[in-house]
Amino acid sequence: MKRFSEILLTGIFGVFLVAAMVMTIGNRDDVYSYYENRLYAEMPQISASNVIEGDFFNELESFLCDHAAGRQTLVKAKTETDVRLLRRPVVNDVVIGDDVLLPFNAFERVDEDSVRRQAESMAARHAKLRDVVESYGGTYLYTAVPCQYVCYEDSYPFYLNNREEFTDIEISSLTESMKKYGVSMIDMLPVFEEDQAAGISPGTDGASAEESGGAPLYSSKVDNHYSLQGAYLTYGEIVRRINETTSYHLGYPQGEEITFRKVEEPYLGSRQRKLMGTVPMNEHLYEAEFREKIPFTRTDNGIKSEASVYSGAAFENGSVTYSLYMGGDIAETVIDTDRPQLPSALIFGDSFTNAVEAMAYYSFDEMRSVDLRYYTEMSIAQYIEKYQPDIVICIRDYESLLATDGNGRLF
Repeated sequence: MKRFSEILLTGIFGVFLVAAMVMTIGNRDDVYSYYENRLYAEMPQISASNVIEGDFFNELESFLCDHAAGRQTLVKAKTETDVRLLRRPVVNDVVIGDDVLLPFNAFERVDEDSVRRQAESMAARHAKLRDVVESYGGTYLYTAVPCQYVCYEDSYPFYLNNREEFTDIEISSLTESMKKYGVSMIDMLPVFEEDQAAGISPGTDGASAEESGGAPLYSSKVDNHYSLQGAYLTYGEIVRRINETTSYHLGYPQGEEITFRKVEEPYLGSRQRKLMGTVPMNEHLYEAEFREKIPFTRTDNGIKSEASVYSGAAFENGSVTYSLYMGGDIAETVIDTDRPQLPSALIFGDSFTNAVEAMAYYSFDEMRSVDLRYYTEMSIAQYIEKYQPDIVICIRDYESLLATDGNGRLF
């Protein structure tokens, strides 16, 4: 009887393993994890070379882990245990603060000389790009915007790295190098802090940030990006700098000319989709509505698209993502307002341009935007030479200021 029980138990366990393996291997339809905000690994192609070198088995392991039967349920259960029961300060590389989710920053020793060399190199590259723009009479403007860990430095526990030392050296070095090379640069952190101190939320005719619903530091609590109000401040500062340094007199919507409307669906953000949906942090995105409607046409990657800067397709599982703005990350978008009396513009960078683009077309005839991570047809310098926009605006967040990865081909 004992022998029979052992055989039965072994058989049940074996059937379970085989069933789980069959379900895992057959589970190829899911290619994207909504809550983890990433693509799943694909089934690797087998060949003699990748078997001998070991790449096949590493890729196969990643595939099996990503497509394991019940994986999402198990990961969510583990996350909820870590957050609610064990109350860990860091879960899945997310720092859980008071009413804010922040990225975990690995501990680092900041080499000031190395940072300054990187800043010098980056400034020299943008000076060359500025020369391309000015060769046909255009204007070049570089804009640095603070990412989430910069806006919420004080929300990190004392024993974790908030990158304050690196941030201070990085921005001071880049500012100094840009000035040396004569590249016009805006640093948005002082603008955010000044506006925060004044208690003014943009586009609300002087109402306080709390009364208008604006984010206190114009940065998301659960995402790396700024809020739409933060993007609006950035857009306004860009227009003011252009008007100060050129003969243009660009307008942008202010006061009663613009209204910020709260999107009622909850915003999950990208901090592992608010830690697998287990953290009850209340945050909402906003849409901007102009009193003066600006008709326009839009093309994405050369294909005509709906004339809208907000995407209903962003709504998933009854919530909204940052893809609400411009439909997410698109390699190239062109918005044409058919107002030839206004200058044309190119805005390039990464996802930090999306929320700005949703409003900036107000000020331009034709507005082009390029995402450095996805546009591969030509370099940015070649793109500028081909289309010769009157104003070229680069927008980069603090985390990307000196990085070569994700900066695309400038030349």
